[in-house]
Amino acid sequence: MARLVIKATQPDGAVRERLRPEYAQDADSLISIAHVVAVEFATIAAANDYWR
Repeated sequence: MARLVIKATQPDGAVRERLRPEYAQDADSLISIAHVVAVEFATIAAANDYWR
């Protein structure tokens, strides 16, 4: 799911490949990306429960 989020955010594969070295070795960036995905999952879960 996290990969799909990143791909949807930046659909151009060449751009993703060019930017990857900038964040691949940066733990803060990777943690931030994981946090965004976790918030998205929490939001979806809350919305699903809301509609019940």
